[in-house]
Amino acid sequence: MTPAGSGGELRIEDLADLAGTTVRNIRVYHERGLLPPPERRGRTGYYGPEHQRRLALILRLLDRGYTFATIEELLIAQRHGFTLTELLEVESVRAERRTTGTRRRRLPRGGVGAVAGFELREELLDQGSAIGLVSETTSADHFLADDYMYKLFRDLLVLGVDEEALDGIGRCFMEGQSTAAEAIEVLVQTLQKSGMDQSVIEKRVTGILPGAGAAARLIFLSAAQTLLTERYGFPKG
Repeated sequence: MTPAGSGGELRIEDLADLAGTTVRNIRVYHERGLLPPPERRGRTGYYGPEHQRRLALILRLLDRGYTFATIEELLIAQRHGFTLTELLEVESVRAERRTTGTRRRRLPRGGVGAVAGFELREELLDQGSAIGLVSETTSADHFLADDYMYKLFRDLLVLGVDEEALDGIGRCFMEGQSTAAEAIEVLVQTLQKSGMDQSVIEKRVTGILPGAGAAARLIFLSAAQTLLTERYGFPKG
């Protein structure tokens, strides 16, 4: 094995040989967010001592029968100093959601802090309240978290996003959804001007919401791909 970088840095093939795994497995760990990306120099990525330690930890946990999802949770706990009790409390809430079938679940604010790794700022709570995500606006003890938002925040943490960036991403999402929802106001006002009965308006607008949500998701993905391609050189999807 011949290291290709300076200071003990390795190419992916050398890292795989050293760790006793395969290049394909390392790429899977990248895709799962378990292993940080290498330092890029041109078209070649280089791995340092921290990558070697993280990879060794991942392999030990896999050998012990841990799943990728469990390893992700443990790495989050390690990075943010969670206790095992905090981690299990979050998982018990998620398990309750799965058994009851509810799409949202109430978490103690401290629990959300444990998931997100930081105390949600008051500004973010206010924005969530404005679009119906935060309950009990006069109380700072609870945050009503949609499961999709929970997963998004969790995935961002696995990628190593810090508190400031996570807060900014949450703010962008909430502001964007609030603005997008104003399209429904245009629809309601148009139907009202046509003289349509209120009960009919309620039925028709409620019926169109699932399709509007699906369209909004497609528009977001298209816009995000265009931004990534034009500003950061990502390949077109």
